[in-house]
Amino acid sequence: MRKAKADELIANTPSKVVSWQVVNEVCAVLLRKKSVDEAFVRTAAKLICESCELVDFNVSLLEAASHLRTRHSISFWDSLVVAAAIAAGCSTLFSEDMQHGKKYGRMTIRNIFA
Repeated sequence: MRKAKADELIANTPSKVVSWQVVNEVCAVLLRKKSVDEAFVRTAAKLICESCELVDFNVSLLEAASHLRTRHSISFWDSLVVAAAIAAGCSTLFSEDMQHGKKYGRMTIRNIFA
């Protein structure tokens, strides 16, 4: 059920944006929790990078994340993901780990599994 929802979201979202942090987290989870080999991780990372616009870390992103932490009391890592989505002009950030419906400016967190 969850995989089908995730697959549907990916298939029906024409313009996808992802931060490098998310790519790194996916790779780490694949290695640590799914015990896949490096070839699989390389392939997964390549597919993500080829199918999404990537938002890179820079000083502006780090400063924006700091302001988000101050104003909204969110974690360091979540603030970087939110700042990257805002910098890319996203109206929706899909996350199963963040508060569904929470707004950061014009962007809203949405949990498709909620």
